[in-house]
Amino acid sequence: MPDDVLHLRNEELSIELSRFGGSLIAATWRGIPFLKPTATAGIATQRFGAESSFPLVPFGNRIEGNSFTFDGERFFLEPNTSGDPLCLHGDGWLAKWELKSHSGEQATLSYVHAERAGSPYAYEAVQDVRLEGSTVVVSLKATNMSARPLPFGLGHHPFFPRTAGTRLEARAKRIWGERTGHLPDFPGPIPRTLDFTESNTLPAHWVNNAYDGWDGEAAIEWPERQLALKLETQGAFGCFMIYSPGADADFFCFEPMTHLPNAHNMPNEAGGLVALNPGQGLAGSVSFRLAPLTRASRFQVESLKADKML
Repeated sequence: MPDDVLHLRNEELSIELSRFGGSLIAATWRGIPFLKPTATAGIATQRFGAESSFPLVPFGNRIEGNSFTFDGERFFLEPNTSGDPLCLHGDGWLAKWELKSHSGEQATLSYVHAERAGSPYAYEAVQDVRLEGSTVVVSLKATNMSARPLPFGLGHHPFFPRTAGTRLEARAKRIWGERTGHLPDFPGPIPRTLDFTESNTLPAHWVNNAYDGWDGEAAIEWPERQLALKLETQGAFGCFMIYSPGADADFFCFEPMTHLPNAHNMPNEAGGLVALNPGQGLAGSVSFRLAPLTRASRFQVESLKADKML
C-alpha cells in the first residue's frame, strides 16, 4: 500500500484517504460501500476518475473562457486536464497534500498553492476528515495568500453508488440548464423528473445540472443495500450539482458547493463566490451520516435522528 494512503476506522466506518488530491478513495459503513470504490482496490492511482470523493478548491466546476473580471482586473486560467478545454474544479484535486496530523479516526491535510502563470490564485487549503460514530465529517478551509482580494468558493465532489432503486432527496428553489461546454444556461423551475423535493429516483437520461436555493441537506437511499445516508452541511453551501451519465452508469455525483458553476462570470456575486481579502478564509463542512434503511428513512430518518441525539 503506498504511503500516500491513510486509513481511518471505527466500529462503524472505514475510510481510505489519499494525499494525492486530498481525495477519499474508499468509504464503507459496516462493510457496505457508500461511496463508489476506486477501481484499484484502495490504491491511489493519481488519475482523475479513480477517486470516491475529492475537495473543490478554490472553486468548483468550470469558468467560461478560462477568464473572469474581478475588481476591475481581468484574470486568465489555463486548462488543467487533458480531457477538458476549461480549467476544471480548481487545483486541490490534482495536487499532493501534506499530512498535518493522523490518528485512528482523524486526519488533517494541507495544500499550499502559489500564484503562478495560468492562475491568479495563491492560497492555503486545509482539509480535516473525522469519524464520529456513524458519521464522516469533511471540513475544508481556504485562506487567501495572494496580495489582492480574489473570489473564492468551496465544494466536494462525491461519487455515490447508483443502483436501480437509488433514491435522492434534496430541496432547492430552481435548476440551471446545461449548454455547450457543460456550462450553466438559464435558471428556471425544476421539472418533475429532476425534482428531488420529495424522495425520487434518478432519471435514466444524462443529467449535469446545477441547483440553487438549497437548504444544505440531502438524503440518499439504497433499498437493495438497506442503507440510508443523510448529508448535512455547515457554511454557505447554497448550491449543488447533480451529475449522472445515465441509467447504465454505476455511479452518480451529488456535489455540495458554495457557488454556482461559472459564478466568476455572473454579475454582482450572484453566483455565491466570496471575495476574500489577503489573509481571510472561507470554511465549511459536509457530513455523511449512515444508518440502516427503514420505512421512516425518507429525509427525516428516525434512526439518523436518534443517532444524532446520542
